[in-house]
Amino acid sequence: MRLKQGIAHYAWIVLAVTFIVQAISSAMRMAFGTFVEPLSAAFNCGVGAIGVAFSIQFLVAAAVAPVAGWLGEAYGVRKTVFMGVILFIVGMGMTGPITELWQFYLFYGVVLGSALSILGVPMVTVVTYWFKKYQGVAVGITFSAYGLGPVIFAPVIAYVIRYYGWQIGMISTAVVGGGLMLLAASFFYSKPADRGLFPLGANEDEDMGIQSDPLLDKVRANAFFNRARATFNFWNLANIHLLGCIGHAIIIVYIASLAVNRGIDQVQAAGVIAIFAGVSGCTRFLAPVLSDYMSPKTVMFVSYFLQGVTVLLLLNADSIAHFYFFAVVFGIGYGGEGPVFPLLNRRYYRDAPVSIAYGWQIFGANIGMALGGWLGGVLFDVTGDYTATIILSASVSIVGAFCILLLTDPNKPLIPDWADNIVVEKNPATS
Repeated sequence: MRLKQGIAHYAWIVLAVTFIVQAISSAMRMAFGTFVEPLSAAFNCGVGAIGVAFSIQFLVAAAVAPVAGWLGEAYGVRKTVFMGVILFIVGMGMTGPITELWQFYLFYGVVLGSALSILGVPMVTVVTYWFKKYQGVAVGITFSAYGLGPVIFAPVIAYVIRYYGWQIGMISTAVVGGGLMLLAASFFYSKPADRGLFPLGANEDEDMGIQSDPLLDKVRANAFFNRARATFNFWNLANIHLLGCIGHAIIIVYIASLAVNRGIDQVQAAGVIAIFAGVSGCTRFLAPVLSDYMSPKTVMFVSYFLQGVTVLLLLNADSIAHFYFFAVVFGIGYGGEGPVFPLLNRRYYRDAPVSIAYGWQIFGANIGMALGGWLGGVLFDVTGDYTATIILSASVSIVGAFCILLLTDPNKPLIPDWADNIVVEKNPATS
């Protein structure tokens, strides 16, 4: 029995394309802070008014995520990726010549938010189609793009804005970033069978799988969703992602303010963010790799529990050493939380169109990010300090950890017979 594997397998090309697209698109979200001051001055408004676009982007991305998952499975991820890149180019390009604040909300918030969701949801799950072997490594590399992308591209965007203005920054990002993504996407294929290949690491006696077929793919997508949505795991996984993102969104948005509130220098406070972002970049890669050797359910539970418990360290934090220690241990849990979802989906649903399930999980994640950023500030405004905010962040993450324990055994497929009764009626004129 010979394995279909090797360094020359096309799966690595698909992984490289996915990495490039995710790195560029995620950099635009993380580089938002570089737009705030110049846009605030241009439109003569407060920074809060500019920040509304960030919230809009998350809410739109949440609403589009389930649709993006279905589109990828029903029409093919290759077509969906090109759609997402075009929306990215339009969203960024049209933000350059805007003259009214509402136009910023429309193009940067709505159009770009839609693009990021369409690019993010289906491409991540395609990686798990291509890799039978090294699946954890492949998913780890994919998620490391969310950390490395901003490191590589955000400073470039900030440089262009500083020396050439925010309009040129937006337009050049659309042209250069969009152009790179279009070029990369031309090498992207939804399924190994579309190239006449087995997944990397598949046995010769395994089924190669079916090629993309618009008619069949739509029927499969609808049949899977109708069965999957009746299971507890389907909604519990979306709920788990919601809780985890509420927990770390509070920290991402308010940790620097909390540190300054406790007497820490502003520059040192910014270093706290840099530390947990750097540590999380490592665990984004390591968590999926560990899931190849142990249960992904266990990896996710440890990550959530660690993310929640370490936040309690902030209740008495009053020195920069205390904050830096928190940043290291929190970053471990924070980075390991998200990358395990695609692997759990593949374990539970095997070769089903899992982008649909992942789309609903990303819906929960984006709603959680929006809620966390809002609730943390409301609690501070009401109570006058960050104690309640810290307790909320820790609590939702720990609740999420215990919700993970309610998931079924990942080694047992949830609905192995979901496709048994699929019937495709072809048009007699084309059959």
